[in-house]
Amino acid sequence: MISFSFCGASVAQDASDSTSKYFPNNKDFGVTMNVTGLINSITVLPNQDLLNSNSLLLRYKQSERITYRLGIAPNIYRFNQQSTDSIGKDLVEFDSTASRSMISFRPGVEFHLQGTKRLDPYVAVDAELGVIGKTNIGSTSNVTDTTGTSRVVRTITEDGGFVLGARATVGMNYFFAEKMFFGLEYGLGLSNIVAGGDRQEVVQFEPLSGSNSITRDLSSTRSSNLNFYVDPRVQITFGYFF
Repeated sequence: MISFSFCGASVAQDASDSTSKYFPNNKDFGVTMNVTGLINSITVLPNQDLLNSNSLLLRYKQSERITYRLGIAPNIYRFNQQSTDSIGKDLVEFDSTASRSMISFRPGVEFHLQGTKRLDPYVAVDAELGVIGKTNIGSTSNVTDTTGTSRVVRTITEDGGFVLGARATVGMNYFFAEKMFFGLEYGLGLSNIVAGGDRQEVVQFEPLSGSNSITRDLSSTRSSNLNFYVDPRVQITFGYFF
């Protein structure tokens, strides 16, 4: 009778032990991805920031109750287009490029609650800071005929902006293997995206005859978008600690 009672108490303690063998150890790092699709077409994707850029979500387990996390989303965009055409006896060559860079950081902290040896519930708060770089657009158009080549060079620069945000989340992780889990997250947040500013367009004309000329067009446009949002659906996550 005494042996049975002791065994039952041991099993009950193991079922609610927060230091389960499936959970990561203190000081462990982890990586988390989003999961979409049905059972026969599951896709694992990176998390996204407020600018819809793919981000890498890292976790660091400080203690049994505290886990820090950080989302990093670098984004470098560059586009180039080249074309060659003929109009009558003239050869027309066109070359254009566009580039812009962005980066955001989302630091946060998770407060873990009492769970079971596989289930790990938590609440989390995150902040987000992002920087939108300048947009640079350039194009060169060459027209060549029997007398030579004329050229038009156009350059456009536009100011970038910044992103500020805050978010609160409830979630849980289910550890189906040691340090490996599927999770659920649902939250709400506030974001403010400010973009634009000064814009400059410079056009340089290089004719076949006569002197070159330059025109400059200066303008300014700025937009600000303050948004309170609630997740449209529960996010499914997959992660691993190492």
